[in-house]
Amino acid sequence: MNSNDLTGTDGASVRVGPFDLYPSERALYQAGRPVELGARAFDLLLVLVEHQGRLATKATLLERVWPRLVVDENNLPAQIAALRRALGAGAIRTIAGFGYRLELPVTHRRPTPPPDGPAAPPAAAPAPAAYPPGLNPPLQAFPGRLAPMLGRDADIARLQEALNRGRIVTIVGGAGIGKTRMAQEILSRELAGAVSAAWVSLHPLGDLLQVPSAVALALGVSLPEGLPGFASLRAILRDSPLLVVLDGTEHLGDALAAPLSELVMQAHGLRVLVTSQAPLGIAGETVYRLDALAVPNGPVSLHDALGFGAVDLFAQRAAAADRRFELTATNLPVAIDICRRLDGNPLAIELAAARLPALGIQVLLERLDDRFRLLKSQRRAADPRHGALHAAFDWSYRFLSPGGQRVFNRLGAFAGSFSLHVAARSVTDQALDEAEAIDLIGRLVDRSLVAALPTDPPRYALPETGRYYALERLAEAGDADSAQAAMARSVLALLDTAYLEYWSVDEAIWLHRYEPEIGNVRAALEWSLGRDRELAVSLYGSAWPLFVEADIQSHARGRYDELLKQLSDALPRPRTARFWEAVATYDSSRQCDRARYAAEIAASMFETGGDLKSRYYALLKLAFNCRGDDGAAEAALEAARAMLDPAWPPRLLAQGAMTEGALQVSAGQFLDARLAYR
Repeated sequence: MNSNDLTGTDGASVRVGPFDLYPSERALYQAGRPVELGARAFDLLLVLVEHQGRLATKATLLERVWPRLVVDENNLPAQIAALRRALGAGAIRTIAGFGYRLELPVTHRRPTPPPDGPAAPPAAAPAPAAYPPGLNPPLQAFPGRLAPMLGRDADIARLQEALNRGRIVTIVGGAGIGKTRMAQEILSRELAGAVSAAWVSLHPLGDLLQVPSAVALALGVSLPEGLPGFASLRAILRDSPLLVVLDGTEHLGDALAAPLSELVMQAHGLRVLVTSQAPLGIAGETVYRLDALAVPNGPVSLHDALGFGAVDLFAQRAAAADRRFELTATNLPVAIDICRRLDGNPLAIELAAARLPALGIQVLLERLDDRFRLLKSQRRAADPRHGALHAAFDWSYRFLSPGGQRVFNRLGAFAGSFSLHVAARSVTDQALDEAEAIDLIGRLVDRSLVAALPTDPPRYALPETGRYYALERLAEAGDADSAQAAMARSVLALLDTAYLEYWSVDEAIWLHRYEPEIGNVRAALEWSLGRDRELAVSLYGSAWPLFVEADIQSHARGRYDELLKQLSDALPRPRTARFWEAVATYDSSRQCDRARYAAEIAASMFETGGDLKSRYYALLKLAFNCRGDDGAAEAALEAARAMLDPAWPPRLLAQGAMTEGALQVSAGQFLDARLAYR
């Protein structure tokens, strides 16, 4: 690894939390004292610092720290452990199944000598630019500069900084996110500074052997005869200060990585800017993941809304399509909703704005569920991938393996974000185990088809447009019901775990863990109604702690009549008992007659099933909903007391105390009620 790839200048230092890192000296100091690190641990630190708080995948770390070597993946945790001993336990976070992230702040500084080290030598005068025969700066072999980019000022500045520090920078992002447009903007700015640069579109190339000729054509030079492929490029670019943009490498990525890496190492003046849906994974590569345009999270003023890239883009493109359109305080909420539903995707927003004259803004929003037919481009673009949103997703999808396509499709069944293990469980089958599923989901994250959300623990999601595309693929394959059923079963397994933890885990921790699943629980329940009796009844029963704690039990109460029709004697008795337990909970103190009826059934079924804790809870619900009938209430409460075990989970024991207090209040025994509540 060349440490100068990190800083760009010999002697430059990087402030990493409380540490001073000198890459060219391979030295780390804290408060002026050297910190001992092994060679591999030091290389690992350089890669983590380059990522500056972003995820560094296992594949990237292995390739960068052990280039061209086949090593056991267990070497990586050992070196991470060594770094944590030196930097502190919280300095590096593990992103389970994917890689690691540096948690310390990183600041780049001007060249300074390390403590007690030799003074930095004076900078050499820049050598005169040397270009291959026939190559004179600046070149302009790219499709011209388009309209000004909106909402990307920070991205442009960071990318230019990355190009100044590194020699291979890859812009990574999903379909329609604007990778090509961003590369055009960067190239335009480089050319404005009289930099020699060239644009090479790799989209039409189907063979790696065509790449050297395409580069030479863009440069306006001839390849020397007698040298194969990339060797001929190295011969003419060896000492040339030059920026080459390679647009659209995803279909050549694996094959292109090695020769491109060798070319950059040997052509010392060469810098390469790449656009791709996945990183190349080569030594020295800086990966810049281009995110969606910003969308407001809540209500904002008209002035503030235009500071968000997605809204600004929509407003300008809509005005260009329809001179009568003006973004106002009245239509602003609809515009924001359109941008949010389109995931802040620039291509989708531009295509939507083009439909505004025909539909109007409100109808446009209402028709977004059919977005792939709605958002067809009316332009005759030279690049057919950019002709329509659907075509852009087709281009991304075709480069997935069959297993990756199947996993992506089935993830479309999730209505919201999902945890890694729940998702993996829902896509496994006889041909794909859970470990392989996790690996494929990781590859979808690399290709920006699945978003890794900034949560702890990590959660993942398909952008809404990507989800519609996945559902369309499922329908075409006749696999939609199978995927929805698998998702619902994985959600049920999660709810069963959540039910068991509910009684003993701290409420805030429990809610933080399970509240993000509400959208998926609702989707699973809605799908199962009328399709799978047992699944519907089971989901309804096991979901009650989540619905109650999230204060959305009204949704469940509204499904009572439909769920009642799903019951049959053929269903497993414990699932039916849990269903009635849920009804007793949802209707408690609201529809006391139904809650009392449900609690009686649940208590009876749990008694024959031997589930003492569940019977105890059902008897408490029966007692609570018998208020006004002192004899029945006291009988149910005494039956519950007789089976109480002090070793039971605290929340369950608290239910008993609260029920007793409520009955004492109902009877006017306020002192006894106070003691019970205490």
